[in-house]
Formats: sequence, C-alpha cells, structure tokens
Amino acid sequence: MINIYSVTPNRLVCDLLQTVLSTDAEINVVGCSTDEGDLLQQDVDIDVALVHADLQSDGALKLTRHLNKTPDGPRVIVVGVSNEEQVLRYLEAGASGCVRNAADVDELVQAIRMVADREVALPPTFAALVMERVADLAALCQQLGGQLDRSFNQRALTRREREILKLMAKGYGNREIAEQLTIQLGTAKNHVHNILDKLCVSSRRDAAACWSLAANQL
Repeated sequence: MINIYSVTPNRLVCDLLQTVLSTDAEINVVGCSTDEGDLLQQDVDIDVALVHADLQSDGALKLTRHLNKTPDGPRVIVVGVSNEEQVLRYLEAGASGCVRNAADVDELVQAIRMVADREVALPPTFAALVMERVADLAALCQQLGGQLDRSFNQRALTRREREILKLMAKGYGNREIAEQLTIQLGTAKNHVHNILDKLCVSSRRDAAACWSLAANQL
C-alpha cells in the first residue's frame, strides 16, 4: 500500500484528487490540503507527497527542499509542471518526479507507483530534455575546467559571492538569497551579476554547474 498526501492550492482539485486516487487498491490517501504547512504537521507515514507547482510564493519549491532534507521524509512528485526549466528546478530541489499540466489520472498513478519504487518519474518528452541538459552541462564543465580552477584558486570570488553561488546551486532565486543572507534584494542581484561575470557564464544554471565542478575548492 502506498500512502500519499496531496497539497494543492485549489480545494476542489484537492477533493477530486482524493476521491479519484482512493479508488486505486494500491493507493491510500492519508490526507489532502491546500496548505503546505498541514503536510509538515502530519504524524502518519507518508510514502509520496503530491505537491502542486501552483502553490503561492514558490511554496512547491520550498516544500520540496524541506522534505528532501527530512530524514525518512516522503518522496515528492510535483504536479502541474509545464516546461523543462521547471522540471530541472524541482529535480535539483530533490523531487523524484514531475507530472505535466495535461496529464491524465493514469499517468499520475503510474508516476506514484514509480516514485514509490524509488524510480524517477518524468514524462518522456521532459526526460529527453533533461538528458540533453545534463550532456550540455557536462560539456560546459569540461570546457571551463581549467579556467574555473584558476578562478577559484586565485580567489576571484569573494567570500560572500561564494556563499551566494552555493545558494544559486541549490536553486535559490534572488529574493530567497536576500532573505537567507539578510541582505537587500538589489545587493543580491548585484552579487549574482558579478558572479556570472567572473565565471564567464551567461546563466544561473551554468554558474551552478561551475559550483558543482569546483565545490571542493571553496
């Protein structure tokens, strides 16, 4: 039996999911809520958490990160993703699967079973895009390897910039970085700009790849 808990901002969708999934003999819906805080207060075993991407204030991303750090916490499926960037962001935060906005119930149930079996559940189209992105990042790391060694060894990044780069690699946005480090949003944006410039990359994701390559030197 797979114990699941669903978190979605829409009460009607929440109730419908609970009703539909309860008809599957292998799935036990232990709860459904519109507030992510309710999930964190549960004292029952939960195998899989269904977290909707539309939760306000990056709630889905924050909840995914939290559950990923929780010992013996549930595995997370993010429901309602619409593009590759979203998928990569949630996977980096610790999600075990993603389901599209256009998915039907059978696709959702299949994803639940795969994740419960410790597999990664992604729609074929997204899986192919993710693999392409991984290959691109690997090529970038190989290309920039020597340059990054020089940059980090020469302490081109300040201590604060290295702190921010680490948070960027965890998927934090500018506002989250500012809140985490108790600095102004504009200051966080300036630091991110300087980091990209110093590492000679054009995107936050490429900067995160740089962190992965040289983390042992920071």
